[in-house]
Amino acid sequence: MSQETEIKLLVEPAQREAVLALCQQLAKDAERSTLELTNTYFDTPDLQLRQHDMGLRIRRRGDEREQTIKLAGNVLGGLHSRPEYNAIITQDSPDLTLFEEDIWPDEFPLFDIQRELTQLFRTDFTRHRWHIPSGEGVIELVFDEGQIVADEQSRPLCEIELEVQGGNTSDAYKLARRFITRVNARVGSLSKAARGYLLAQKSVLEPFTHAHFVHQQPTDDVGTGLYRALSYALQYWQHNDACLTEQPSVRAVAGITDGIRLCKVVLQQLALFELDVTDHIARLEQMLGHLGWLSRYDGLNELTADDGAYHRALKQNQKLFDFIVEQQEHAVQLELVINLSKRDDYQLTLFELGELCAEQPRHEQLMQIPLKQWASQRLRDDWQQVVEAFTKNDELRADQYLKLLPQLQSSLQLGYCVGYLFDADDRESFRAPWQDMMRGIREIMALKLLREAIKDTDDINTEKLLSWQEIQLETLLYALERSRRSALKQEPYWML
Repeated sequence: MSQETEIKLLVEPAQREAVLALCQQLAKDAERSTLELTNTYFDTPDLQLRQHDMGLRIRRRGDEREQTIKLAGNVLGGLHSRPEYNAIITQDSPDLTLFEEDIWPDEFPLFDIQRELTQLFRTDFTRHRWHIPSGEGVIELVFDEGQIVADEQSRPLCEIELEVQGGNTSDAYKLARRFITRVNARVGSLSKAARGYLLAQKSVLEPFTHAHFVHQQPTDDVGTGLYRALSYALQYWQHNDACLTEQPSVRAVAGITDGIRLCKVVLQQLALFELDVTDHIARLEQMLGHLGWLSRYDGLNELTADDGAYHRALKQNQKLFDFIVEQQEHAVQLELVINLSKRDDYQLTLFELGELCAEQPRHEQLMQIPLKQWASQRLRDDWQQVVEAFTKNDELRADQYLKLLPQLQSSLQLGYCVGYLFDADDRESFRAPWQDMMRGIREIMALKLLREAIKDTDDINTEKLLSWQEIQLETLLYALERSRRSALKQEPYWML
C-alpha cells in the first residue's frame, strides 16, 4: 500500500506550450521522460465500488499492465490524498483477489463484485514527467494531455500533477503557485476517475445548497476543531466551484457564496488567536462583493417561485409578473462568476486555504483550550452582540432588519462550525426562530424589489398595487416582530 499525496491543477489545452516550457524551467536539469498511457476504469453496473468511494483501474503502457485500486481519501485546495494498492497483471480485466484481503470493508461482497465488473470509461493521454529533488526525496512533476473517453463521448484531459514522493509538501505548494500565476492553472478538485464517471453519465454533480453541522469532537482542542471547520467550509466551496465549471447555474453560485462566507467565519475565529489570516479574509470579502447580485436574484425569485407566497397574486397582473421575470433573468451574472473563478486571486485563495488546512499553524492557545469550553464562551459572546443589535430599538423598520442580516447570518454560520458539540434538540429549538427571522429579512428584500417593479411598469393599477405591497410588508414586519420576541426568549443551547 502507498499513500498518494499530490496536488492536481487543471489547465486549458491552449496553454500546452507554455505549460511545457514552465515545467522544464522549474525542473531545471531534471531529465524529462514521455510516456503513452491508457487507464481503463471498472465498476459494477450498479457502481458498488463508487458507493464505497473506491476507484479501480488498469493502466497500460505498451505491453505492461498494472491494476490499481484507490480507497476513500481527501481533497483540500487541490491536494489529493488517498491510499492506493497496486498489482502487476497480464490481462486486460482486473482481478480483485490480487489485492491484500485486509483492504476491504467488513462484509464486502468481493467475489460478487468481481463477477460483475465491467469497463465504464478510459483515459488516453501522454504523460510528460520530471523528478525534482526535494528534502529526502523528490517531487514528481507530470503534465498529462489527452482525453477521457466513454462510449462515443469524449472530453479533453489537460492537467498538472505534483506528487510528493518523500519530498517536502511545501516545495510542491511553491511549484503549484507558479503554475497558477504563470499559466492560469486552476485548482483541480475532481480526479480523472470522477470526471470519467460524469462523462459516462454514471454520476451527477449537484450543488450543495445547505450546510451541515461540522462533526466536532468535544475532546479536541480549539485548533483541531477550527481547522476541521475550515476544511469542511473549503470542501463545500470546492464542490460548488466544480459544479460551476461542469454546469454553470445559480445554485452553484449560491453554494460557492455560502462556502466563502463559512470560510470567512472560521478565519475570523482563527484571527482571534493572532494567526495572520487578514489577507485571506480581505480576498474573501472582495469575492463576496462580486457575488452581491445573488441577493437581488433571490429576492426576485421569492416573487416568481411557484410555491412562493406572492406568485398567485402577482400572476393576476401578467404585465407586472412578466416584468419581474425579465428583471430576474437580467439579474443573473453567471459569466461574471465564471470569469471570477478563473482569476489568480480566486484560485490562489482556494489553494492557500487548502495549504493552511494541511499545515495547520497553531498559536499555543489553540492547543491548550478544550474545544467545547471555547465554543460555549465564543457562542455566548457572539450571541450577546446579536441580542444587543436586535434589541437596540423597540421596533425595527424594514431597512434596519436588512442591515442586521449579515450579522445574523454570520452568527448562524458560527453555529454550524461548533454547534454539533451540543444537544441537537436544544440547538434546533434555539436556532429555529432566528432562522425564521433570517428568511423573513430576505423576504423584505423581495418586497422592496416588488415596489421598484410596480413603479417601473407604470401600470394603471400602480396605486392599488403599491397599497397591496405596503400591506404585505406590514404583515411581514408583524411576523418578524413575533419571531424576534420568540428568538430573544430562547434559552441558549450552549448553556443548558
